Amino acid sequence: MTDQTGAAASQETITRNFLDTPSFWRQYPDRDIEFVRWYPCNIGPLTPEQMFATVETRPRTVSFYLHIPFCNQVCTSCPYNKLHTRNTLVTDYIEALKAEILLYSRLGYLDGVTFSSGYLGGGTPTTLRAEQLDDLLGFLRRHLTFTDDYTVTIESTPVDIDQRKIDALLANGVNRVSMGVQTFHDPLLRYLGRARAHTGESALRTIELLDRNGMENICIDFMIGIPGQTPELWAADIETLTSIPVTSFSVYNYAVLPGSEAFFAVQSGITPPCPSTKEADAMYHYMHEELLSRNYLALTYNDFAEPMRPEWEAKGARTFPILPDGSKPYRGLRAETLSLTDHLAQVWGRCGDMVAFGSGAYGYLNNHLYCTEPDIGRYIETVRAGRIPAVMGAYTDEHERRCRSLVLGLKLLRVSRSEYRARHGVDPYAYFTEKIDDLVAKGLLTVTEDTLQVTYPKGWHYIDNISKTFYSEANHRLPQPSSASTEILNWQVRPENGRRSLNIVQ
Repeated sequence: MTDQTGAAASQETITRNFLDTPSFWRQYPDRDIEFVRWYPCNIGPLTPEQMFATVETRPRTVSFYLHIPFCNQVCTSCPYNKLHTRNTLVTDYIEALKAEILLYSRLGYLDGVTFSSGYLGGGTPTTLRAEQLDDLLGFLRRHLTFTDDYTVTIESTPVDIDQRKIDALLANGVNRVSMGVQTFHDPLLRYLGRARAHTGESALRTIELLDRNGMENICIDFMIGIPGQTPELWAADIETLTSIPVTSFSVYNYAVLPGSEAFFAVQSGITPPCPSTKEADAMYHYMHEELLSRNYLALTYNDFAEPMRPEWEAKGARTFPILPDGSKPYRGLRAETLSLTDHLAQVWGRCGDMVAFGSGAYGYLNNHLYCTEPDIGRYIETVRAGRIPAVMGAYTDEHERRCRSLVLGLKLLRVSRSEYRARHGVDPYAYFTEKIDDLVAKGLLTVTEDTLQVTYPKGWHYIDNISKTFYSEANHRLPQPSSASTEILNWQVRPENGRRSLNIVQ
């Protein structure tokens, strides 16, 4: 009986991560857990010439995403486009990035445009040496124009940042560090493959170092669903979080990818089972209730900021009630009212333009979603030849843009109807009446004269179902576009040996 129970628990653990979701598209009342972050999804081959053949609008402000695909240690659970750090390749890559920055600085479409935010992700950007960070960030500042209150974020791990790197970041305008902590419990870090990377204690020391040096905004990433994680350990992590100088934080589901090192470790019993779906959902609900009751501010269902600071409010930061009936004083932060959250407001709230720098990066320019060359060697060759390295993407016509504003905008928990009308010339409820009425009937959305707002807690639980409700027919049932699998993207771009491009199973 004990063996059968253990086997059942292990099977439940594995099915939570992939066998339980044979499709990336789940219909209500099933919960869709594919993380929606890009739209549209029907990408195909795209060239820079196609992107800028006709300039339809010119942005006033833009953001950038810059991809550093290097890690000193690749985690067993990481799905992103990354490589082990190799010195010569890193040097060549930085030079290619600088050449690409120059290409965009001279692009007519961006004449007179200022950058309001930026994000350096990976990989782990702080695997670069201090002098390399100083060189690259200084180059960005010299060749791009930024607004006075811009925010630039860089991702790091607790062990890939030190005093010299912090000095380089601060000297070049980086004012937010997003650090992959995942958990403060060392046994769980070992199951994540992070034991050689950091410990809970080293994470706390790094946070203290950043705070002592005056880093304005410190964000950390947590994970729910880690092998061996229990509600008690999760509660202890939340308690630690609320006692340290962290400005914001994000929480993500741990995923066991088929065929990965983590998959075989769980399947063979080397690592303990992951929490079940029910247990993981309970951890999310506990986090929401615990933090909102302590006056933390919700940006999305998995992104939170610390309680309102007087200086934020003085600069115009505004909140909204998560429960319109006022039964609990929970508040959400309007991302567009605070420079700290402008990057999220630009990419999801306004669905604005974002330049993609680097290999395997995503951006949005001139009404085109686009992805850059995911093969790092070809990326370097392309940029050296003086070409913007866009290889995949999709054009968004006005209908797709109207869809996009709700697919992504509702991830921020509310959409202003007046702002939507100003952007698209039509009211969102009038345009999507049937879909919105259906969500209201299911208890997932509320409609007022001013806003469309995701309900709490039910709508938060089904947030990605809600987003996918507004996919167009051309994107219905398509997976999120991703450069996480370089092989799949290369297959789409360059079918070889007579193979056809990847077909999406309907």
